[in-house]
Amino acid sequence: MPRSKFTALEKLKLLDDFQKSGLPRATYARQHGIGKSTLARWSMRYRRDGLEGLEEPKKNNHYSKELKQTVVFAYLNGEGTFDELTDKYGLRNGQQAKEWVDQYNGDKSLTASPSRKQVPTVRRKTTFEERIEVVEYVVKHKHSYTEAAERFQVSYQQARSCA
Repeated sequence: MPRSKFTALEKLKLLDDFQKSGLPRATYARQHGIGKSTLARWSMRYRRDGLEGLEEPKKNNHYSKELKQTVVFAYLNGEGTFDELTDKYGLRNGQQAKEWVDQYNGDKSLTASPSRKQVPTVRRKTTFEERIEVVEYVVKHKHSYTEAAERFQVSYQQARSCA
C-alpha cells in the first residue's frame, strides 16, 4: 500500500497548478486537501531531485553515523533550519534531522541505521543475582535490553523478562 494518496505525476501537476494559481501556499493546500508543509516538501524534493524526488521510495533510506553527526552539528552551529539541512544533505524530510538532534541532546548515540545487532539466542540458566544485575543495568543505567543481553550473554527475551 502506498504511503501517499498521490502519484508522482499527480504531485507534479499539483505543484505546477500551485505555481500558476498565484495563491498563498496555505490556501492552495487547504483547497486541495493537503498540508502546506507537504506542498513545500514536494516542491523542495522536485527542485532537488526532479520527478524521482516525488516518487514514493520502495524502501527506507539508511544514513551513516557520520552523516547524522554532520547534520546534527550543522544544526547546532546554526547553519540552517531542519528543512534547509534536509535539502542540503539530501534527506527525505526535516523530521529525520530533528529526531537526530533530539537523540544527540538526550545523550543517545547516533548509530548507523539499521542497528540490529545479533544477540545470543541460546538460553542459559541465570542466577537470581545475575537477574538483579541485568535489571540494574537496564533500569539504573538506562541501557537497552539488547545491550543487556550482549553484556550478560543472555537472550534478548531473558534480559527483557528480568526487567
